[in-house]
Amino acid sequence: MSIERLQAHYGFGRMPFGRDLAPGILHPHAAHNEAVARISWCIAARSIGVVTGEVGAGKTISVRTVLSGLDTSRHTVIYLANPLIGVRGIHEAIVTTFGAAPTNLSSRLVANQPTR
Repeated sequence: MSIERLQAHYGFGRMPFGRDLAPGILHPHAAHNEAVARISWCIAARSIGVVTGEVGAGKTISVRTVLSGLDTSRHTVIYLANPLIGVRGIHEAIVTTFGAAPTNLSSRLVANQPTR
């Protein structure tokens, strides 16, 4: 039986499971609400946070819930898919995202200083 026939049989207009679900259609629970609050606090405090947990705990949906409410004209999201890139890799991803080229000696993002 095809996926389309299963969807039609159960009356689904779209797949009921998957990563493309809108955060607002999922059932929020206490742990989800706490994760959203902590992530939101990190954003408000302009700090860095780390989201960890078991597979299926709701890490991705908690982050997606917060991201869906961000003003994209004020915030730039950097997704790091490889957690093993280390501190230097994180610095390089940030510098590259903002249009600068990291050097082999430094990954600092420095505003251009006017020359005298």
